[in-house]
Amino acid sequence: MNLTGHTTNRTMQDATLRQAWERLYLVLGGHIYFQTLSAAVRLDLFTLLSKRGPLTRAEIAAALDIAEKPARILLLGCTALGLLHKEGDKYSNAPLAAQLLVRDAPGNITAIVEWQHFINYNAMFHFHDAIRKNENVGLEEFNGSENTLYGRLTNHPDLEKIFQNAMEAISVQANAMLAEFVDFSHVKRLVDVGGGNGTNIITLARKYRNLKAAVFDSPSVCQLARKNIEQAGLADRLDVFPGDCFVDPFPKGTDCLLFAHFFTIWSEEKDRMLLRKAYDALPSGGSVLVFNMMQSDDETGPLSAALGSPYFLTLATGEGMLYTWKEYKAWMKDAGFSTVKTQQLPRDHGVVIGIKP
Repeated sequence: MNLTGHTTNRTMQDATLRQAWERLYLVLGGHIYFQTLSAAVRLDLFTLLSKRGPLTRAEIAAALDIAEKPARILLLGCTALGLLHKEGDKYSNAPLAAQLLVRDAPGNITAIVEWQHFINYNAMFHFHDAIRKNENVGLEEFNGSENTLYGRLTNHPDLEKIFQNAMEAISVQANAMLAEFVDFSHVKRLVDVGGGNGTNIITLARKYRNLKAAVFDSPSVCQLARKNIEQAGLADRLDVFPGDCFVDPFPKGTDCLLFAHFFTIWSEEKDRMLLRKAYDALPSGGSVLVFNMMQSDDETGPLSAALGSPYFLTLATGEGMLYTWKEYKAWMKDAGFSTVKTQQLPRDHGVVIGIKP
C-alpha cells in the first residue's frame, strides 16, 4: 500500500484548493480589499513608511493621527494583501507598494486609486443593470444630462480634476512604453486622435527630433494640451486641432494617425468607421496605429481586460470594452489596410498597425 503517493496527491489537492479559495476571497471581498488599499493611499501610509519606516503599529497610528485599533485593522489588510511586510513588530513597504503607492515616487498610481475610489466605485454597483440594459446606467451616480462620463464630469470640476490626474498617470506610464518599443522614425506628421493633454506627442517629440505632431480632441482638451506643449518648449513642432473625430475631417498632411487608449471607449461600429475614415485621410504608405491594453484572442483574459471592460459598459460610454487582437486586425483589413502588423508590449498592452497600400 503506497501511503506516500496518496499523501503527496492529497497535499497537492489541498494546495490547489487553498489557492482556489484564496482567489475566491479576493473576488468575494474585492470591495473590502479595494477600500483597504484606498484608505491606505488616502492616509498616505505608504509615503510615511517610505520616508520614516520601518515603524511599529503605535508609531504609524500616531503619525497618521488615528487610533491603534483601526490602525491594526488597516495594517492587517495591507500585510495580508502583500502591500506591506512585517518583521518583528515593525512594518515596511513591499517592493511593489514602494514603487507604485508612494505619492512622490516616479510612476506612482495613487491618482488611479483615487479615480477608482471617487468616480468608478459607486458606479460599478450598477454593473448588473448595465448588463441587462446594455447601457451605462452607472451615470446616475452623477448629476447632468450628458450621455457619457466625460460629459457628466464637466458638471463636477472636483471629480473632473481627479479623472484628468488619473488619465495623466496612465498616459505617463503607457506612453513611455509606446515611445520605447514602437518605431516612429519613418513618421513625419502624426496626429494623436483623442490625444488628451498632449502627453503622448510630447513624449514622442522628445525622442524623435524631426517629428511634427498634433492632438485632435475637443476644444477644452486642446486648450490644456496647448498649454502643456508650450511649457515643454515644443510649440515649434507640436500643435492642436480642436474637433470631433466622428464628425470633422482629420488634419491634412498627416502620414500617421494614432489612436491611443481610444478604441476601447467606443462600439465596434464607431471604431470601424474611424478606421475607414483614417484610410481615406492617409496617403499611400501612411499608417494607422491602435495602442491599447488587449484582450486575448481566445477571450479568456487577461485580468486587465476583465477589469477594464465593465467600466466602459457601466460608466464611460455604455459602448466599449477591451477588444481582441484579431478584432482590430480584421477591422483594419476590412477598412482597406492590406498590411497589418502587431506588436506585444509590457503590461498587457499592444499595438496594431495598418499600412495603406
